[in-house]
Amino acid sequence: MFMQAFRLSAVVIAVLVSLRLPRPPSRAQQSSLAQSPTTPQSQPAQQTAGSQPHPVSRSTMRMALPRREYLCAGGTRVVILLETKAARLTLNGHVFTMKQVESESGSGSGTKYAGGSVVWSSTGEDGFLVDNADSSNPKMLAEECHLQSSYPPTAPASGSINGTATFGSAPSLPADAVLIVQLRDPSHDQDDPAAILAEERIPIGGRAAPISFAVKFDPSKANGKIPFAITASIRGRGKLLFVLVKAEAIPDITNPAPVHLALSRATLKQGKTPGSPVPEAPPHF
Repeated sequence: MFMQAFRLSAVVIAVLVSLRLPRPPSRAQQSSLAQSPTTPQSQPAQQTAGSQPHPVSRSTMRMALPRREYLCAGGTRVVILLETKAARLTLNGHVFTMKQVESESGSGSGTKYAGGSVVWSSTGEDGFLVDNADSSNPKMLAEECHLQSSYPPTAPASGSINGTATFGSAPSLPADAVLIVQLRDPSHDQDDPAAILAEERIPIGGRAAPISFAVKFDPSKANGKIPFAITASIRGRGKLLFVLVKAEAIPDITNPAPVHLALSRATLKQGKTPGSPVPEAPPHF
């Protein structure tokens, strides 16, 4: 009897203990718990999402710099970003930081930027890049460059006078030689800036004649009743090398015919220094 009562008591105690203790989770519950994140882990995620800064929008005051892209001889490309009195020029992945410099006196209305010995010269839609480290033998880095695109875009002139220029069997021209062709109004004095209606500058260093050109002009500034004229010269190393002795008349500016210009070598007059050549005869109309 005693043993039976003891066994019954043990069974009752085991049942009571099993009711009080929590049951271990099943395999399905364990898998569900493993997949769902716990509360301490979810709080940092919420804080991270809430702490992210708002995206910063670009200021509308930050305007794009004016940009010019040129295609040069041999397929070389020159890209220029223009700033106030400065420029950043890129050639073959190399960036040149330059400052605007004044053109030489009497050399016409060109634009120049220099960074050390490297100089970019341009007029209108044409330009060239030269390294003057050796002044006796300048090295052309990019030549015969012609404007391909620009920002902001520029409206092209609708009028054009086409032609060719020759300068005889001259020795090789200096690397910075430039052909300057101008459309002029003869009713103004020769030294009057208003006499120049349009101008084209073509880098021709080392090139041979003939040289083709196209002087673009705004027809609204040209009165068809006035006879106009074309003048031309070649300058290099700060000197006048060749000049068109007699200006070429343009009788009909509304439908100009092609012109062919024969330039003469500039010679020295008695009393002039070698650095100041003058034409054989002054240009006249």
